Parts: sequence; structure tokens; C-alpha cells
Amino acid sequence: MRKEPFIITLALAFGVSARSSAAGPLGPQGTPITTSRYGIDLYQGPVLGSARVTGLSGAVTPVAEGADAIPWNPAAVALRAPYSTTRADWELTGGLTLPSYVRNTDFDNNGKVGFTYDNFVWVMLGALIQYDKLAFGVITSFQNYELGAPSETVALPDSGETLQAVVIRLLRIESVVGYSFFEEQLQVGVGLRLAAFYGVGRTTKESFDFDHERLLLNSNAIGTEASVLFTPRRLPFRLGAALRSPATPTEAEPGRIPANAEGDHVVGSLYLPERMELPWEVEAGVAVQLWRRPFNLSWSDEDKMDPHESEPYRRMVKGYPEPSYRAARRLLRERYAAIPRERVLLTLAGSLVGPVANAVGLESMLAQRVDRSGERTVGSLRGGVEAEVLPYWLVLRAGSYLEPTRFREGSARVHGTGGFDVRVLRSTIFGLFPDDTLFRLSVAVDGARDYFGWGLGAGVFH
Repeated sequence: MRKEPFIITLALAFGVSARSSAAGPLGPQGTPITTSRYGIDLYQGPVLGSARVTGLSGAVTPVAEGADAIPWNPAAVALRAPYSTTRADWELTGGLTLPSYVRNTDFDNNGKVGFTYDNFVWVMLGALIQYDKLAFGVITSFQNYELGAPSETVALPDSGETLQAVVIRLLRIESVVGYSFFEEQLQVGVGLRLAAFYGVGRTTKESFDFDHERLLLNSNAIGTEASVLFTPRRLPFRLGAALRSPATPTEAEPGRIPANAEGDHVVGSLYLPERMELPWEVEAGVAVQLWRRPFNLSWSDEDKMDPHESEPYRRMVKGYPEPSYRAARRLLRERYAAIPRERVLLTLAGSLVGPVANAVGLESMLAQRVDRSGERTVGSLRGGVEAEVLPYWLVLRAGSYLEPTRFREGSARVHGTGGFDVRVLRSTIFGLFPDDTLFRLSVAVDGARDYFGWGLGAGVFH
């Protein structure tokens, strides 16, 4: 891998030559950044989600199944799964995406290839809790970018430490509540979305021979979101829509870098931004399911089962009849297993993303050259197909989406995605799961011009 572009970039970002005073507002396109009076546009073009979300190209707003769909449609928390048998239920989800070749590509789609990242990783964890028609959910994603050593020695003020590398970390949290109406054919969700940006310096000091991490900058933003999901019984389609407000930035915390006389936060010649911002978003879509399996299936509460129906399924345990709910649960699971599995899901979603005032991209901030981002509203279109081709064994996915550019010199690009779920295990995992629970391994890939990412996941094969 060629290092010259990386070294040049770091020389611009961390050079310790004499710097000028703040020049007020952000300068023209392509000029050096000489002020902290600017923001970072945190819009993210590539789909980073669970293996299913990535495989479907992010077109999950009208599908909205499970905790991993919360970032696309908060109403997903209120959609009860047809295999659920208890009034109170829960779900955990997780995902790992590794854009392993991002260091040689144009991750931000700004028209520039070769900006160097190390240890680029995206991790997601989420959960939901449901009680009858009410539900709560939270999903958290963490993103890490690491840059190498600066070309010149940069000393942090009042510490005796020198800067060895810069690490950029993004933390996003969405906390939502949902409810089902009209015999659970309409789900509504509302919530908060929060973003935290951390610029961290890895430092060394003569008195110790190991690296420390020092906070250079922390900026937080908070916004609201609302969504709906229409799931008509006995019909093979769904409609979904979501609206997200701009995430309003809070005052940045300077960490180890206090403001100078001009009000700027500067490390060497690196001018840190005053804020981070997520733009507003509007998204809507439709999903249709074909073949043998019905789409909008209802769930059943085992506590409301007629005892006369479930009594034949009741077992004796140590000479005594087991609780009646166990028999009802066994009957409901048997009914669910009898539903045909063969299906083809088609999904399509479109979105609009709003502007961010006086902002640049992350790479622009690191290179200390003005590259405006988020100057106008942009649109995106996503589509995906999913088919269970071998019942209880194999699910295939494919999709495509148009990723807009937020930059003057970039251009929209088309992604192709794919993936699969494959059954790997039948187990109770030491009694934590019901008998004959099936587990799956999930894989997804995402490729486009100057971009490639892949992800892994695991869970129950429902």
C-alpha cells in the first residue's frame, strides 16, 4: 500500500509550523481550514447494519422486523413475531461490519480515493422488550477509525505528552417506544436518536513507555424520530414510513485542547470543529411477499388458550401434570411450525436527506482542506429481495441501492449487496432455549465503485 498520500495528509493535519489567527467563517472550497467555526456532516452513505439489513440494501423500512430494524423504522419494536407465544417477550441482536478495504477506497463518496484508515470497524448491539401491544427498544452502534503517526512531533499543551495517532470514534444510540393499534395492524413508534463524536489522541510521554489516550474533542447531538408500519391481515404487503428530525448539536467539549484567544481549538495546525450534526431524513417504502407463506401473521398469547385445546399436549413431570401454559406453548409452536416456509420477499424504499449548514466531511477535517458536505437535499432509492429456498436451512438475499454524494466533487454510485442465512445448529444451549431451537449463521457483502464491506451475524433461525 502506498503511504505518500497518507503522509501528506498528516503533514497538513498535524504540522507544527506557525499558524495564522482564525479567519472567521469557513473559507472557499479547497482552501485550508483556519477556524473552528464549522461542523461535521455525520450523514453516512454506505449501509452499515445487521447481515439481513445489509443483504437487503437497507430497504427494511416497510419490512420492520426485529430489533435490528429500529434505525430504519422505530415502529419495528411494536410488531409482534408470529412465533411469539407469551404476552411479554424480548429480543437481542448484534452485528459486525468490516469495511476491510476502506483504506484504499472512497468510503465517504467524496470523489477522493486513498485516504488511509486503520482498524476501521462497525459494531451494533440492540434489544427490545414487548408487553402485549406496548414495546420498548434500544440499539447502539459504534464506529472506529484510526489514523497513523503524524509526520512531525506534536506536543499536547500542559501535559508533556506527544501525539502519536488520532482515533475517530462515533457512537449512535436510538431509544424508542412503540404501540400497536387496530387489532395490531398499525404499529407506531417514536423515539430519540443521539450521536456522540470523539476525537481521541494516542500519546506517549518520556516517563512511561506505553500509549495513553487523551480526549481531543467530544461533540454530542440529539434529535427525535417517528414512524408508522401498516401490516394488514390476510394481505401480502406492508407499508412503512419514518421521519427523523435534525440532531441538534450540543456545545463541544474541548478535552485536552482549550480554546485559544480567537476561540479556536487547535492541535498543531489541526483546527477542531465546533459541532457535529445529523441531518433530517424522510423515508417510505412498500414490501410484498409472494409464494406459499402468508406475510402478516398474528401472534397468540399462550395464557389465553382454551384449556380444552391444549390439554392433549400436557405432559406429566415427576408424576404431576405440568403447568397448562406449557402445553399451550407446545401447541402454538406446533401450529407455527406447520405454516409453509417457502417465500419470496420484495422490498423497495426511498429517502430524502436534508442539508447541514457550514459543514465539511470527516476526511476534510482530517486533511484540513475545505470540502463542503451537505449543502443540499439528496435522495436515495433502495431495493432488495429475500427468499427461503430450503425451508429451515437456507435463506438467500440480494439488493441494490443508490448512494448519493454529499460533496461537490463526488457523484452518486450504485451498490450491489447480497447475503445468506444458513442453519448451523439445533440446540437448547444448556437449557436457555426451547427444545429443537435452530440457530443460524448470517453473512452479507456490499460492493460499489471504490467501496467494499462485509458483515457477519448469528441468531435463531425462526
